[in-house]
Order: sequence, then structure tokens, then C-alpha cells
Amino acid sequence: MSMKKQDRTVELVMSIYASPVPAQSELSNPFSANKRKRKDSLLPKAEKSLPENIEEWTSTNFVDYYADLYLKMYSAKYKVTYTTDRALINEIADFMLDNNLEKNSWTKKFLDWCFLNSHSLSSSANPMLLMNLRKHLNKFYQDVVLSNSSASLIEILSEIKDLDNMGRSKEIIFKYGIPVASTYFVNFKNVPVEQVEAGFTKLFEKLESGTPDEKKLLMSAVQKSISRSPYIPDFKLLNWRELFPIMQKFTKESWWRDTDYPGEPRFHYSKFII
Repeated sequence: MSMKKQDRTVELVMSIYASPVPAQSELSNPFSANKRKRKDSLLPKAEKSLPENIEEWTSTNFVDYYADLYLKMYSAKYKVTYTTDRALINEIADFMLDNNLEKNSWTKKFLDWCFLNSHSLSSSANPMLLMNLRKHLNKFYQDVVLSNSSASLIEILSEIKDLDNMGRSKEIIFKYGIPVASTYFVNFKNVPVEQVEAGFTKLFEKLESGTPDEKKLLMSAVQKSISRSPYIPDFKLLNWRELFPIMQKFTKESWWRDTDYPGEPRFHYSKFII
């Protein structure tokens, strides 16, 4: 063997001995041999920052903000699941829109209010989890918004008449819920309440067996029936939960309520009574 070839052989052998000994777990999987090195080279995660302008906040930003509030209160990290948590934030934001409130600023006010009043809103068995907050929306509206002397009842009758005049009367139920829609059809369209009930039954059955988008419309009608409460006693189909058996499929949803919200109506419902 030539001296040059022998030198290269020695170098190769020495390089093998100089290599670090792999962990036992790395021996069974050759592709994991570089794991330790890759971990060491990872950069630390940057802290999440929120836009200074709250109007620029997304549902993801609100989830991060809520998680920070949770950490400060419980000294424990909230286990974020963005897909679910963003949907919960959107439900809260939709409530604000339904009540003519600026979406982002009032969603933040609501989250702040929940934690400021956690002593009366939560318990060890019912902590301030994001999924539990939605049920406090009406109390927030009653205590914070309606207690403001400048707050007034929200006018929706003109919007409903506009939809009706445009030939979009079916949208009334999806946007305003069962009691509002049925009361409008009975009092302004002179449709007997029995026919309204029968028509709604057929509509709900059709939507339930329809496309995913049609099923979403059915869910919207149910959600709005809850979120538009409380109502005045003269409204129609206030017992909609019992009237339509199909409602039983929604009772496990996080937003479901067995009864209407307490307190005073937020909308100008007396205009529907003629």
C-alpha cells in the first residue's frame, strides 16, 4: 500500500473515532441522528404582539389576548386551540354587530369585563374558559351598555321591511330568529300563526336534509332566536324550543340556552305589535 493511500486510510479511521457516539434511540433510526443538532439550532419563538390599533385585531389576536388574561388570573397557561377558539371569538363579535356595537372594541371590553367580574361569573367548577364566556353576553349588555344613559333600543323593523320589499323575506328568519320573524309575518303580512308554524317546520326539515350551507342557515336561525332574546310577551312562537323537535339536535352546542336571556329587550320590539 502506498504511503499516500495509507495516510488517507488513517485519516478516515481517525475521523470515525472522532465522531460523537450516537444515542441508543438514534441507532434504530438513522434519520434521527441529527435531531440534537437541529434542536440546538432552532431560534427561540418570538413573543406574540398585538397590533396597536384594535381595529386591526383578528380573531387570532383576540385568542392570544384572552390567553394572556387567563395566564395573569390563574398563573397557568390556557391551552389554545385556534380553530375552536377563533369560532368562539367570532360568536362574541357577531353579538356585538347584532347589537349595533363596534365589533373589535366591544369584544375587547367584554373580555376585560369578564375577568374583572370573575368573582361573580366563575367558580372552581366553572372557570373563565373561553367556551364559558358567551353565556355572559346578555348580562354584559344589560350591565354595561344599557346602564349607559345614552343607550337606546335598537331599531330593526325598518331593516326587516326592506328585506321583505326586496323579496328576501326568507332571510328574516336566518338574520333575526324565529320569534321576530313569526311576529312580523303574523302582524304585518297577516299570515295565521298556525301557517307560520307549519311553514317553519317544513323549512327546517328541508334545511336539515340539505347541503352544508343550508344546514348553516338552520343553525343561524336557532342562534339568532337565542341571541335576539329577551322578547316581550306579545311575541309569537316564544315556545319555539318545544314547538320544533329538530331543535333537540342543537342542545349540546356551546351557544345553546334552554331559556331566553333575562333582563330587558335590547331591540325596539314594541313596534312589532300593531
